[in-house]
Amino acid sequence: MRHQPPPAPAGAGPDAQPTPAPRWARWFVAAYLAVFVVCGVAGLEAWPLTGWRLFADARQARQPGLQAVTVDRAGRETPIPFRDLPVGYHGDVQVLKGFAGLPGDRQAGVCRAWAEAVRARGGEVAEVRIYQTLTDVSRRVGDRGAPPTRTLRFTCRPGSPDAGG
Repeated sequence: MRHQPPPAPAGAGPDAQPTPAPRWARWFVAAYLAVFVVCGVAGLEAWPLTGWRLFADARQARQPGLQAVTVDRAGRETPIPFRDLPVGYHGDVQVLKGFAGLPGDRQAGVCRAWAEAVRARGGEVAEVRIYQTLTDVSRRVGDRGAPPTRTLRFTCRPGSPDAGG
């Protein structure tokens, strides 16, 4: 006995029309697209309904930033490798932006935490420094962008009485 394929459902040939989507799905898609267009036109940043500012805004030639580094006993500076630290340390941008506004004891606590995390990875930390940086993207050194200029803003000596600010 040969195996026979089941008969094709009625109307399932190459000329058959697909089943339309449910009415609620069409309403949802229409409403979503309308809100998406409004957010794009109005420049609203309500993820996932973005106005694409991240990619569409022109960046200024001079871009300010902050950089945290550890300093060993010999005075060598090493940027804190936040990406290599545990996930709890990955919010460095937000912490650095608000660092100046923290009370001294909180600044000391942040510096201690960063120093302990770097030490746990085998790094030597005598102090933590936070620099204000200014990157001029129009400046070049050969075929690369020039390094940012840095201004020292904070020095923390974890474990000492003047650990903050």
